[in-house]
Amino acid sequence: MEPAIEIRNVTFKYRRAEKPSLININLTVYRGEFIGIIGPTGAGKTTLCLTMVGIVPNILKGDFTGEVVTAGMKTTEHEVSEISQKVGMTMQDPESQLLMPDVEREIAFGPENLGLPRDEIRRRIDYALKVVGLEEFRSRHPFLMSGGQKQKVAVASSLAMLPEIMILDEPTSELDPIGTEEVFKTVRKLKAEGKTIVMVEHKTELLSVFSDRIIVMNEGRIIESGPTRKILSDVELLKKIGVDPPQATQIAYLLKKRGINLDKFPLTVDEAVEIFSEIVKGE
Repeated sequence: MEPAIEIRNVTFKYRRAEKPSLININLTVYRGEFIGIIGPTGAGKTTLCLTMVGIVPNILKGDFTGEVVTAGMKTTEHEVSEISQKVGMTMQDPESQLLMPDVEREIAFGPENLGLPRDEIRRRIDYALKVVGLEEFRSRHPFLMSGGQKQKVAVASSLAMLPEIMILDEPTSELDPIGTEEVFKTVRKLKAEGKTIVMVEHKTELLSVFSDRIIVMNEGRIIESGPTRKILSDVELLKKIGVDPPQATQIAYLLKKRGINLDKFPLTVDEAVEIFSEIVKGE
């Protein structure tokens, strides 16, 4: 498989920080792969994402060693503006990324700065609005929209650049269940398009549905990585570092501790219903 992002031996400490935010990070993300990143607050998840787009160390300075190659570009040798043409990134707070007085102009902002023809800009706006499901909100002021809709506008702005890679840093952290579902509908479409996606997310139930692989971080290090089911079924590991496993997985873990035999731990409610129904039938 062809790498989309390669991180080799990266250690980074922000200026005036007492200790590194990243310590000896090695990670390869392959094209078309969906990677979930989990870990407690302060684990280094956001900093890791910022290295992928070159914001660290090109804009946010500090002591940086190692190498990051994203979409074929060594991040220390290219401007963030150049990397952002291949990599879209959205942050926890969508309002911090929204600048324009209506949705259409917000989405057009990036392509216009590339000097693209009007027809191409229009095509990209239409494409991005369709993916996120906001075709009827072209003229709406982003700040008059719900949290989930604002996050979708931020995603659409990235999509208008036609990125090969999308990096989503806790896009649902400030959203209610309805807003969360809106964002994940968009994520589902991005995955169906075959985009390479890196998502930091504390809602492990949601990651269980989409992720091909999970990276576990703690105190600036990658402490575990592997297939989604393997990682999210390791209840003791996740609890140890303060990450909540999927609720269905936690219930299954407690049942197993009480002597109920389970071939595997469910990750979703649907899986739990199926597995627990078989247990009841067996009795």
